[in-house]
Amino acid sequence: MVKGGVAAARLRDATDCNLIDFLRAMKGATPVGKNWLLGIANVRYLKEKAGVQAELKEFLADVSNDPEARYTVFSWITEGKSDLRKQMLEGMLEDPSPEIRFASVQEVLEQSPDAERLKNLLTSARHPNQIVEIINRLDKAGIAIDQRKHFGFLSEWKLIGPFDHVGTKNFDKAFPLEGDWQKGNLAAVYEGKVGEVTWMEHATVHKEGMVDLASLYNKEKGCIVYGVTEFESPIAGPAEIRLGCINGNRVWVNGELVMSNEVYHSSMQIDQYIEPIVLVKGTNRILVKICQNEQKEGWAQDYQFQIRISDSTGLAITAN
Repeated sequence: MVKGGVAAARLRDATDCNLIDFLRAMKGATPVGKNWLLGIANVRYLKEKAGVQAELKEFLADVSNDPEARYTVFSWITEGKSDLRKQMLEGMLEDPSPEIRFASVQEVLEQSPDAERLKNLLTSARHPNQIVEIINRLDKAGIAIDQRKHFGFLSEWKLIGPFDHVGTKNFDKAFPLEGDWQKGNLAAVYEGKVGEVTWMEHATVHKEGMVDLASLYNKEKGCIVYGVTEFESPIAGPAEIRLGCINGNRVWVNGELVMSNEVYHSSMQIDQYIEPIVLVKGTNRILVKICQNEQKEGWAQDYQFQIRISDSTGLAITAN
């Protein structure tokens, strides 16, 4: 940290690079690196802003630049200029920067738009909170939107459990089912926590795609439940898998472990965990491992998950 601080101090005063160089360097940087660069950029902006306004506008206009860096530049350009901010946001509903798109959608929401405008706005919104707000407003206007379908939550599952997780000891343990799934040869019966367990077909109708394992498995504690499903993708290429889960979790897609979070009862929200994946056109196989601990507090009883597939902006990719 000391070395990093010394390097940052030198970069803040460097004469062989300018503010735009630091903004460009944010693209592809690690989260820690991005924080350092953004801090340096803010210092450099105070020193250089009078002479770089034209370059900042060009940087903002280039949507290939880092999304967070572009939002920072947008904030600089519109600071203290509410009319300019409003004018610019009117044309940014489809901006690839999540932060800019959020601000643009919020600007419209604050204008109390009519139902027709809300329907159009729903196609632009990506942040879950804004999407839910728009759907709720449309509902009050008499227009029903299938929230589960709009988000693209995966609803058809085969579940099996409970397996032993007393003492939270088996998060990393590969139960035989995992190896069988990799081989595409799942057995009908497995040895569970207290005897043999078999598969359960489950289709969630919850508007947020929630699979409530606590209800399905009699509020079992110190356990693991596996779920498998297939996603019929209309495209091949990069995508994102987005998980909401208040329990420990691991997720595999087409045989590859793409997500692993040993966290229990801290919080849960839509798109809580996001990881990049590569889809094949047609059948994509998904396996989830959801782990429950043994806490007895009332707030620690939830045992559930939700999953969806999207593009990099959060727009649902709809299965065939």
